[in-house]
Amino acid sequence: MAYSLLYVSKTLLQPPQSEAQVTEIAAAARGRNAWLGVTGALVATSTYFAQLLEGAQPAVEELMASIEDDPRHMRVRIIRTAEEKRRFGDWSMVYTGYAGLVDRHIAPFFSSLPPGDVAYLATRLVGLMEEYARLPAD
Repeated sequence: MAYSLLYVSKTLLQPPQSEAQVTEIAAAARGRNAWLGVTGALVATSTYFAQLLEGAQPAVEELMASIEDDPRHMRVRIIRTAEEKRRFGDWSMVYTGYAGLVDRHIAPFFSSLPPGDVAYLATRLVGLMEEYARLPAD
C-alpha cells in the first residue's frame, strides 16, 4: 500500500508558452519523483492542474510542500488522501500533454461541494488520469 494524495490548482502559466513549460515541469518531476520513490500522474489544461502522487507518506508530503510553494499556480486544494494500491507504479510521472477536455472535471473542485460529491468527482478524475496513462505515447 502507498500513501496517495490528489490535488488540483489553477495555473498561472500563460499561453502560448504554457504547454512547453508544463512539459518541462513534468520532465523535472520525473527525476525528483524517481529519487523520492514517488509515482503518479499529472493532468494540465489551460486553466488547471490536477495531480495524483503516490508513495511513502513523508516523501509525498515533502513533494507536496514544494508544490504548494510553486509560483506557477495558485489555489492549491488537496482533494483526497488515502492508503491504497499504487495506480501509476510503472511511471515516476505520467504526463501525456494538455488535456483541455478535463477542465470540466476539475472546475467543480473550486466551488462548494458536499463531501460525497467531492469523493465521487475525485474518483472520476483519477479514472480519467488512468485512461490518459493507457494512451499510446507519441
